[in-house]
Amino acid sequence: MPSFSSPRRGLLASVLLMAATGCSLALDTEPAQCGSDADCERFGTYPVCQEGVCVPSGLGPTGCFRGNASSEEQFLNQCTLAECVPFDNCARLGLCNPGEALPDLIPRP
Repeated sequence: MPSFSSPRRGLLASVLLMAATGCSLALDTEPAQCGSDADCERFGTYPVCQEGVCVPSGLGPTGCFRGNASSEEQFLNQCTLAECVPFDNCARLGLCNPGEALPDLIPRP
């Protein structure tokens, strides 16, 4: 059975040590991603810091004003959680075919 010489054992030990610690040297091992909402600004789209992690706030649209508005422009451009939901009124009423005649009007009571 071949035996390892002392220099080879030292080299093997150092390679194993580098392999074991290599990931921790390349990765951010900080336990908290953020300490305040300002730390999350680098991600854009207005994330907030919750329990040390940046999470999406749902605020929009892009470029909106965050904070307490002090002018009319800021007030009109405030961020919101509202969503735009498309609605097809034509399909709901069944009047989408331009060639068809409109239905009769409902008589007054």
